[in-house]
Amino acid sequence: MNGPTRRPIAPLVTAVTLAAVASAGVVHTVGLEPVGRSGAAEGAVDRDPLTDALRDSVMFQCNEVGRRTSRYSPRQEALEDHLRSAIAGAGLRLVEQDYSVGQVSGRNFIGVMRGKGPGAILVATHFDSVGKSPCANATASAVAALEGVSRELRGRTFERTILFGLFDNGERPHHGGPAAGAAAWLDHLSTEEGRAEFLPNGGDLELALLLSSFGSWSDVAGSHRASFPWSLVVPDVADWVGVFGGLGERGATADLLASWGRNTDLPARGFALPSWAPGVPLADEGPFRDASIPALVISDTGAQRAPEIRTAEDGPYFLNYAEMARRVRALAAVVAEQADR
Repeated sequence: MNGPTRRPIAPLVTAVTLAAVASAGVVHTVGLEPVGRSGAAEGAVDRDPLTDALRDSVMFQCNEVGRRTSRYSPRQEALEDHLRSAIAGAGLRLVEQDYSVGQVSGRNFIGVMRGKGPGAILVATHFDSVGKSPCANATASAVAALEGVSRELRGRTFERTILFGLFDNGERPHHGGPAAGAAAWLDHLSTEEGRAEFLPNGGDLELALLLSSFGSWSDVAGSHRASFPWSLVVPDVADWVGVFGGLGERGATADLLASWGRNTDLPARGFALPSWAPGVPLADEGPFRDASIPALVISDTGAQRAPEIRTAEDGPYFLNYAEMARRVRALAAVVAEQADR
């Protein structure tokens, strides 16, 4: 009698190996030349006002407000007052946009820093949370970072108008859909009223910088816990900023990376990938890319670095506010350079 049939495993092993190599190759191919250098961190300042402001903002959002999942939650009014105060504190003109899409309603908060000439760039994030997660890194850190950038630029005037957007309904289930605050605002911008409000000197919205998680930083080996295939092509040290452009935005991504390199030694890496690609942080880029507006996601890489993101463990006590402050200052310099073109 013949023995049991043995299926050859060599073809399977070969297929898996080829898939691994191909996946790593794709991530490597869409990556751009990194800028800055690891170990560029300076000594921490004992009492840095920006560090304190970032920490206070995240703590308020997570501890005082808590779940930020509904306009009708008990602490939503306190959250909205906080956002208004942040925009006013940066010396910006505030525009509030109430909107409804089907059964979903939302309210966006936009700060306008009027430029000297036509055109505008947008720096934006969304402020809601998801489920029972505090979303300290997922969303609160991005809100705090945007507040920090706007305050760093307070009192200055640039060639282009800078818009600072705080959008509602950016988390699932509305993420990427017509009820997302970013989509509703962009629809409004296409109207005559919207252009008058947000493009005071005419021109167009020329660039959107969308902030995602921004609080997880470390110079310890193994602190960047990327999954395959990212783990094969990025450092395992969580000190670099990720800049994620779409497939057609390689040029814009490279340009922003170059700007980052001119303004700081802190490391950054850029990638041109579709939004659905595994490892791309969740942000509000979708409607802007649909409208052919370059939209770059700027992040600590989210779940690549912090698998607990958007879970009950995504709390405010685990963020590195001092290193976050250094990157917020660097980002403010990059925004200033982009706005002065």
